[in-house]
Amino acid sequence: MRDTSKTVCPSLAKHSDTGLRMPPAARELSLAYHAFEGFASRHLRTLGLTPGQFSVMSVLMRAPGISCKALGQEAGITKGTLTGIVDRLEQKGLARRSTSPQDRRSSVVHLTDEGRVTFERAANHHFAYLQAAFAGFDSEDLARFETSFRRFREFFNQASQH
Repeated sequence: MRDTSKTVCPSLAKHSDTGLRMPPAARELSLAYHAFEGFASRHLRTLGLTPGQFSVMSVLMRAPGISCKALGQEAGITKGTLTGIVDRLEQKGLARRSTSPQDRRSSVVHLTDEGRVTFERAANHHFAYLQAAFAGFDSEDLARFETSFRRFREFFNQASQH
């Protein structure tokens, strides 16, 4: 019996009707992303934040008083998910919503002073953690990864526009 434990989607790894296979590069890219996401997520949780909370707080550090719609777009988070994340950040005293001065029907989100301190502390620990992990690669490997990932991103961004 074939081991499908590392297959991104066992039903798509090989489509039995056509014999088509997922391209190996796509499979490895997906597996690498999931491995990195799990590695980074576990560490963020030890700092008391979820990956979504960290992402939202990161945007709020750069763009205080941003609308919920723009916040979701910048953080890459759907409206429904964003609502729960902002709710939990408010419950922790890390963020607050207020009415938009431009449109009273919408709200804007800000980090509180405690939220800014919490994010800076978490970001410093998290980025040091990631730096230490990447220290296992030499500078040539890192440059190749960066170039390859950029090419993947540019290709698929352009392909999705057609």
